[in-house]
Amino acid sequence: MVDLLLVVLVVVAILFPFLVVPEILERWGYDPKSRFVRLLVWSTFVLLLLIPAALSGALWNVLGPGDWLLLFGAVAFAMLWEYYRLHPGEFP
Repeated sequence: MVDLLLVVLVVVAILFPFLVVPEILERWGYDPKSRFVRLLVWSTFVLLLLIPAALSGALWNVLGPGDWLLLFGAVAFAMLWEYYRLHPGEFP
């Protein structure tokens, strides 16, 4: 039962931030490509991804600072890559 819950939470962590959050904010008048919306999307993604990891206990097994640096470095790279793809004219 816990494994099924974790799978559902991971799927929700991927679909909800990238599909639902920008749609809701666009209906509220925000540009889905704006920095504010993208930051909110990625923050929601990271939080929803870390919750299942904390519930399963996997989060507490990561002790090395290099592992945390790798995780957040990869997320930062993905954020910048997405922003670059959404705004290709802003970068040289």
